[in-house]
Amino acid sequence: MLQRLGLQLPDWASSKHPHVRYELGQAEQITRRARYMRAIGFSVIIVLLFVGGYVVGTNFLQNVPGQSLTESMMAILFWPTFILQLILQFAAMILTANTVSEQKRRLTWDNLRATEGGIGVGLRAKWASIYYRLRLLLGLVMGIRIILVIGILYDLTGFQGRYIDLLINNITPEVSPIVGALLLAVLMTAALLLPLTSMGMQAAIGLLIAVNAQQRIYNVMLQIILIVLRLLIVVGLIFATTQFINNQLVLADAPAWLLAGGYAAFGDWGLRFLHVGFYSEIWATIPYTIFYGVALLVFALGQSLVTEWILALSIRQAERIG
Repeated sequence: MLQRLGLQLPDWASSKHPHVRYELGQAEQITRRARYMRAIGFSVIIVLLFVGGYVVGTNFLQNVPGQSLTESMMAILFWPTFILQLILQFAAMILTANTVSEQKRRLTWDNLRATEGGIGVGLRAKWASIYYRLRLLLGLVMGIRIILVIGILYDLTGFQGRYIDLLINNITPEVSPIVGALLLAVLMTAALLLPLTSMGMQAAIGLLIAVNAQQRIYNVMLQIILIVLRLLIVVGLIFATTQFINNQLVLADAPAWLLAGGYAAFGDWGLRFLHVGFYSEIWATIPYTIFYGVALLVFALGQSLVTEWILALSIRQAERIG
């Protein structure tokens, strides 16, 4: 995906690298029948999720999903996409959490240790292979976000191109339409980057678990604890943000800014903000939220730096494993 965007990947992240090819080859060592069954199961789950999204978006078929095309798309696509994102980040961690024990079981760990820089290349290749292994799920999540971005661009053509003027009317701080449009563009960029950086960070956390908890019981327990903790954080953010939006939770401006921003960063990766009608309500309700795009972009770049730090830490610790 990154290569199609014209970005140059390091050698160890390329699908042609021997270590990455080895990891992908190990993952594909299943029968043709098993692959068909997996594809059918995946398709059924996707269909059920989006049918469920339509049912929820229409209030169990009682109402139309929205007053406009983009509002209807968000109402139908939000919950299926949200669930797919949770599956994506948990799968990224689970697929890397047994890396060391798997390498030892295949009797390849000693070969990596005997090769200069082998541990580092091997772990980084494992991390990179997750993007290839989860490419269908990641592609679906990214594809939906691109559709929603196109919906924003379509909305901005409304009212003879003056829709952005209406959106930024009476917000704090006052900005020109050009600045408002640029900040909205930054938000869309951040919303497209967050799934990539968040998935990479979860895969790196999985490698850190693999290095520090090689015994199966401790490894599984750590994974369960992190998954439950993550779910509690996400559910808490959703509940608190929904309460605030529905005027059932009263907060000062600074806590409200942090709550909605935390929800976008850790909860749905900016997904809800890809409906410009909802996002403009946030602008009007909480001062300085028009800068969320900049904050989320900085957060995404920060995640990349933290991911690199976790990878480096995992490699250093792995090199001490006998």
